[in-house]
This record gives sequence, C-alpha cells and structure tokens, in this order.
Amino acid sequence: MADFRVRVSTGKAFGAGTWDKVSVSIVGTREESPPMPLDNLGKEFTAGTEEDFQVTLPKDVGQVLLLRLHKAPPALPLLGPLAPDAWFCRWFQLTPPQGGPLLFPCYQWLEGAGSLVLQEGTAKVSRADHHPLLQQQRQEELQARQEMYQWKAYNPGWPHCLDKRTVKDLDLNIKYSTAKNANFYLQAGSAFAEMKIKGLLDRKGLWRSLNEMKRIFNFRKTPAAEHAFEHWQEDAFFASQFLNGLNPVLIRRCHYLPKNFPVTDAMVASVLGPGTSLQAELEKGSLFLVDHGILSGIHTNVINGKPQFSAAPMTLLYQSPGCGPLLPLAIQLSQSPGPNSPIFLPTDDKWDWLLAKTWVRNAEFSFHEALTHLLHSHLLPEVFTLATLRQLPHCHPLFKSTGIGIEGFSELIQRNMKQLNYSLLCLPEDIRTRGVEDIPGYYYRDDGMRIWGIPSSLETREALVQYVTMVIFNCSAKHAAVSAGQFDSCAWMPNLPPSMQLPPPTSKGLATREGFIATLPPVNATCDVILALWLLSKEPGDQRPLGTYPDEHFTEEAPRRSIAAFQSHLAQISRAIQERNRGLVLPYTYLDPPLIENSVSI
Repeated sequence: MADFRVRVSTGKAFGAGTWDKVSVSIVGTREESPPMPLDNLGKEFTAGTEEDFQVTLPKDVGQVLLLRLHKAPPALPLLGPLAPDAWFCRWFQLTPPQGGPLLFPCYQWLEGAGSLVLQEGTAKVSRADHHPLLQQQRQEELQARQEMYQWKAYNPGWPHCLDKRTVKDLDLNIKYSTAKNANFYLQAGSAFAEMKIKGLLDRKGLWRSLNEMKRIFNFRKTPAAEHAFEHWQEDAFFASQFLNGLNPVLIRRCHYLPKNFPVTDAMVASVLGPGTSLQAELEKGSLFLVDHGILSGIHTNVINGKPQFSAAPMTLLYQSPGCGPLLPLAIQLSQSPGPNSPIFLPTDDKWDWLLAKTWVRNAEFSFHEALTHLLHSHLLPEVFTLATLRQLPHCHPLFKSTGIGIEGFSELIQRNMKQLNYSLLCLPEDIRTRGVEDIPGYYYRDDGMRIWGIPSSLETREALVQYVTMVIFNCSAKHAAVSAGQFDSCAWMPNLPPSMQLPPPTSKGLATREGFIATLPPVNATCDVILALWLLSKEPGDQRPLGTYPDEHFTEEAPRRSIAAFQSHLAQISRAIQERNRGLVLPYTYLDPPLIENSVSI
C-alpha cells in the first residue's frame, strides 16, 4: 500500500466550481490504480479554492507516469444522479511517498461526466516520451482533439475554419468566459439603446448636413476620434493615416510610376517646389504609393434598396525634406487612366480634392475590414489556433452596412488568398519588401519591430523561431494595431465612410458640399457600422495583456525565467512608447504592450 497526497486547484471564474464527484487513478510504470475518490467532509471543488486529499493505493504502481481524473454527478437517495455540471480545474499536485511533488497542469473546463488524462507538467516533444504509455496517451489525446476540432471550408477560396454551426456548439474551453460574454452583450445593448432613442437607427435617408453628423459623433468620443474630427480635411492627416491609422500595411516606396498612373511634373510642381522633379524624387526615394487595385471591379452591396459604389484608387505621396510631413501628391480613382478617370490634385477645387480623398478613405475601409482585419487578423489566426489544437497535445455584424457587402468581402478574400505569402505575415520582411524602413513617424513599424524581437542567438532554430514569432505577433500585436483603432477612425464618419451612394466622379469641377453629403452612406448604415466598430474596438473585460499567462503550464525554471524576461522586456517597451507619446500631438497607443491582448479576443 502507498499513501499519496493530492492537492487540487479550482479556477476563480464564475461557475468554475462543481457539485460533481471527482476521483483519480494514478498510472505508473507497473500498473494503474483503481479510481480513488477525492472526498472530504463538506463540499469540495468550490471556485477559487485549493484543497488537499489523502489517497491510499492498494498496490505500488511504480514510477508515476500519468494522472487520470474521473468526474461524475453525485447520486442522491430517491432522486438518483443529478445533472452533470462544468468544472474548471487549474491543476493537480501529486506527492508520492518518496520524492518531491509532481505538478499536473490542467487549465480546462470539464463538462459533464467523463475522464481526462494529464501528463506531469515538464514540457516534452514526442521523442522524449520514454515510456510506451506516454506515447500512447499523446496519440490518444491528439486523436480526441482532431475529432473535436474538425476543419471545414466556409466559402470557396477562404482559409479553412472550425466545423461548428453556431457559438453554442463550441467547447467551453474556446468560448468567451461567462463574465466576458455578459459584458459584451451589455455594452452592445446600451449602445444600441442610445442610438435607438436618438432616432438614428431607423432613418434610411441622407444626412442633412455635416453639422447633423455631429449628433452621432458625440457617441462615445475618444481623444483620437476628436483629433480625426478636427483634422480630417487636412492633407497631412490624410497621409498620416497610411502610417499609423487602422490600415498601416499598404503604403510602399515608389521607385517608378505605374504606367496606368500618368502623373506629370506639371501636376505636382506646386507641392514638390522648385528645383526638383518626379524623376529626381523617385531616385531619392521620397515618393510612396498606396494602390487599392485589388478592389477593381469588386461586387458592391445594396443598402436600403439602393446600389452602392466602389473605387480602386491609386494615391501618390511625397515625404517632404527633413522632418516635414508626408503629403498626398495625386489621386486617381480607377486603375484605367483616361478622360473619364482624371487625376485629382491638391490644387483642385476644395470639394473635388476632398471627395477624391474620401473615396480613398472608403477604399481603405473596404480593404481593411475584408483583408487586413478579417482575413489576416481573424481567419488566419483561426487556422493557426485550430492547427495547434489538432496537432499539439495539451503538455462580424459589418456585412449588411458596408459598401461591398458579404459578396464583395468574399471576393476580396479569394483574390488576396492568391497573393498571400509568408513574407507578408512577417513584419521585418514586410517592412523591407515595401521599402518603408526609414520613413519618419511610422510608429506602427517602430513599435511593432520592438515587440517582434526574434532572439538572434537561436540561429540553429531560426526558421522555427521566426514561424512561432509570426503566429504570436499576428494573433496579438498585429490584431491590436488594426483592430483597436477602428472606432477612433470611423467615429467621425466622413473620415472613413463604409459605403458610397454615388459613383466616383469622372470629371473635375462638379463636386459640391451637397453632392459630397449625398455620396456618403445613409444615416442608418452609418450608425450600424459605428456601433459595430465601437464594440470591436473595445475589449469586453477579462483582459489578458500580452505576456500575461494566468495558466501556468510550465513547471520548469528555464521557461519561467524566459517568461519573466519577456515580461520585463515588454515593460521596457511600454515605458519607451509612453515617453515618446508624451511628445506627440496624436499619441500612437495601439501597440503599447499593456493594451495588446494575448490573442485575438474580439
């Protein structure tokens, strides 16, 4: 006979405790013990508790390999067994008669009756499983996960995703927590009620004026949103959003002008100034291009019975000498130059130029929501997550109110999937490919590169380290950079219109204030999108910032030291970002580590 001490930790979350009965079997090199109940006087396994139990094995099982836990509803006299409930187990600690304690991390919800096998917490690759029972357990766990988490094709040409019909079908371990879920719906309900009371959600007509739009702008204002409201018409602010706005991934250095974008020296002389030319600036590397060509010919939506319109613009930008601002030089609203596709310039009439810039901002919205945000920061991370769940053992409401709609989103994703490559997902390579290593004031690049931080000493494992870093970066920092600022950019709708009700202009000199307002989305569509982006920009509680790991899966000192070093490095990055931001008119906060979620969580 052998006496073991068993210590059990139950999670603190709402509903983490259980009334079910729990027993354990100890699997050793010689044999497996029978299930031994964990039973003290009174109720066990209350949320937030750590409890000790003493169990006696009838025989010596040998060296401990695995811990098998069993969970079943209690049987009450006359009533029979109760309905099983869920339990969140953090860990088991097993202390044998001889030797030190063994920690078995769990950190899982166990729903209903069943059993679960846990390995001791030392991290091991498969070749380190020195006993056949460990190898068998690894394979059985993977098989069970692959049955639970299966792939499906949501749409042709899209990344594969989890084969579940609704959120209700998800396993508790990959759902929002109860608190987070409740908070999300409370936020949504209060915001919806506010818009409803103002009578804006049911208005299908045009905005009466830019001043009337201020009614909705007062909804949940932020400092960044107020800055956009004050500066949205300025060329420097328009250009700065390609660097530090919600879509900072498209701008690239221009070494030659595209043949279908015939900008001339005469067109841009007023911005470039005397003594230079387009060719000279191209050679100096001071010209940049933002090309939304992927939007060309995309399917558009119908809102309130009216067809919407889309453009595929090209925007030429100029980095003025010294520390001057990035400025727009020219905008063409299609990929086909000609009499019906003029090149708009800063010297044009105010409303012509403002309308052209607003078409570019609408293209930014479509590109960002379909590709930068949905595809790169949600659908691809789901692929990484599902692959991890299947292959590694344990050791959006926007569619109805946007200019391109679900069909346009789907078409854009299909097009971009054909262009997508590994380099695009790796920030250092992406920055080099786009030629934007030295453009000043590019805080997305600067802060992102600090957080990326691949250790150069791991040369023999460099490819693996880069791949894991890419996954972590895209599922945390990249998502924060392109998601957290959505409401800041769109709260003042003319800065980021989700749809356009009139076609792009085919000539100059015809734009007016009234025509500009008539081109913008209707009142109800504006409110739908602002509500959605406010919710998507706001973390609904239960936040876990980058580098925060409440689930202590690692038991060895080496990985714990690595985690502590990583957390210290993130703290240094945060201090540097906050120090820099104190000197900026518009602070860039989206990649401040305490504001970055550990994963894609909304």
